[in-house]
Amino acid sequence: MTTKTAKRPTFSWANTTTADQVKLLDVIGSDGHTIWSAPALIEDGIPAYIIDHFTTVEKSDGSWKGSIFDTHTGELQAELRGVYGLTVIRSLAGYYGVRSGAFGRGTEARQLTAGIFEHLKEAGA
Repeated sequence: MTTKTAKRPTFSWANTTTADQVKLLDVIGSDGHTIWSAPALIEDGIPAYIIDHFTTVEKSDGSWKGSIFDTHTGELQAELRGVYGLTVIRSLAGYYGVRSGAFGRGTEARQLTAGIFEHLKEAGA
């Protein structure tokens, strides 16, 4: 006997509205470091279908730059479930063909966010 599991719908930026994309960039754009909590993003008006697609468990790797710290307590976290903003920004930038040559996460996020906004502006959004 075989059982079928429900297949998760494929996410595509083509199925999002420009307004949702702008709202997302207004909240997380230009930030290449933060892992956002899903409830906080929902409170900020980001649609759940975007949050659900990009929610992962990020793990500290033990290095200074690859470790996750609680912003309230400063304590090292082994892992954190949330939405890593740079992953979302890179994905949307890829959809629009926006590139960055930066090596730092913050600079990359700022360049990609500016490029996406420029693309949206040229498209009349």
